[in-house]
Amino acid sequence: MKNKFFLKNRKLNMAPEYQKEIAKLQKDLNEAAAYLNDFLAFLPLPICDVSPTGMVSNVNKAFEKLTGFRFSEAIGEYLSGFFTERGEIDACLKSLERDNAAKSEELYLVTKDKKKIPVSVSFAAKRDQRGELTGYFIGIIDITLLKDLQSKTEEKIKARTKDLENSRTALLNMLEDTEMAKQQIEREKNRSQIIFNNFIDGLLIFNSKGELELLNPRAEEFLKVRQSALIGKTITELAEWSQTMDLAKMLESRKKDIFREELPFKEGELVVEVTTQTLNPGKKDASTLVILHDISREKVIERLKSQFVSVAAHQLRTPLSIIKWSLSMILEEEIGPLNTEQKEMLSWANQTNERMIRLINDLLNVARIEEGRFMYRPTIIDFGELVESMVASLKPLAQKKKVKFIFKTSKTKAPKVIRADIEKLTLAIKNIIENAIFYTDPGGSVEVSLTRKKDKVELSVKDSGIGIPKDQQDRVFTKFFRADNAVRKETEGTGLGLFIAKNVMESHKGKISFVSAEKKGTTFTISLPAIG
Repeated sequence: MKNKFFLKNRKLNMAPEYQKEIAKLQKDLNEAAAYLNDFLAFLPLPICDVSPTGMVSNVNKAFEKLTGFRFSEAIGEYLSGFFTERGEIDACLKSLERDNAAKSEELYLVTKDKKKIPVSVSFAAKRDQRGELTGYFIGIIDITLLKDLQSKTEEKIKARTKDLENSRTALLNMLEDTEMAKQQIEREKNRSQIIFNNFIDGLLIFNSKGELELLNPRAEEFLKVRQSALIGKTITELAEWSQTMDLAKMLESRKKDIFREELPFKEGELVVEVTTQTLNPGKKDASTLVILHDISREKVIERLKSQFVSVAAHQLRTPLSIIKWSLSMILEEEIGPLNTEQKEMLSWANQTNERMIRLINDLLNVARIEEGRFMYRPTIIDFGELVESMVASLKPLAQKKKVKFIFKTSKTKAPKVIRADIEKLTLAIKNIIENAIFYTDPGGSVEVSLTRKKDKVELSVKDSGIGIPKDQQDRVFTKFFRADNAVRKETEGTGLGLFIAKNVMESHKGKISFVSAEKKGTTFTISLPAIG
């Protein structure tokens, strides 16, 4: 008791000494509490204090604004009453009794006007110095915008996911189609390779650099050389090989995208027709296809036909000559007089015999051309004099057909001397002028003109006749060709004259060409190299 009294008295004795200090501390504490209350009141984050029993003991203005409840309406209400998930609120408060760690939950806040607002609620326990629970501190954040953004984001993600799924499906379909296309290409490639390897003709493919890329077994057979020895070589390099020399020189000389020429091989009787075709013409990567077609059998048949024609023509020539000689004697009345009717019949027979003789001569000439026996005996001649003599000899025919016949020569005295086979050249030019007269209607005209142009002599035969149909002009110089309108106009003719004329010009290193329009006329032009 004595000690207790002593302490009490000491405390009372010390109180005046610390009275000012205690008052100052009390004042600071009150100011801090007021500041804290003001800070919480005006903090934009909705906050409330909750008692250990779960009742709201204090709220700030942000809480009032968010919920719509005034301070007096909120105080004393259970916190769980402000949310739709009451069970979760109670569970969080109970868990804080055991655990001091702050918690956060996304819940729905029910406002005074019954609206449900998505919020994020943070829970924190308040304890005294002894650790005893004195209540809870609750912070609320409105996450409406966040939820809307999240919802929109989810919708976009779903839409994007759907698009990706669609894209994935489309990509899988494309991959499937691509795989099918790849398989189809592989099948086509294999099929093409089989066709290429087993093609009856020899095939060679050169790239844009002139290098040999492919050749098939048939080409190897023709050239008698293995593929591995030729692949990658240029046309120039192939010209150095004995097996490919002639073919390479022919390919080097080609000047057109499409080229066709015969190539006889030195060994045996093999003759191939070489055809070249530019693939993708005009492009940088244009390649060239070369086709070697075996025409040996056709050549043998042509030779046999020519031999038959030659033999038959020779066999027919002798009796026809005898008939001609006999008819001439009878018509000249060397074996007796004839009446008018007899003369007409014999004259008609003589004309027919002459046509047969001309046909036989044409057939013999064609046979000689095809057999390479069309003799070429050149001499130096004045081409102008030769043409003038032929014009003079054909004037009676023109007069008989009532066709105006004109001969023009250049006024210059330039020489028109050429080296030519007179017999063959006369035959060719006569065929051209006779055709012009035959296929020109009475009253029309045939104009023959001769000029010297630099190192060439040029003969032009222009008529106002029936012309040549456009769709038949590419066959003019082939054997036995006669245009449809020519057949209707003049039934006579063998169709060999222009074929012979073309070969005669080529044998003289000359050229023959024409321009024609049906019902308007035709102009044939012959060009021969001049001397001096």
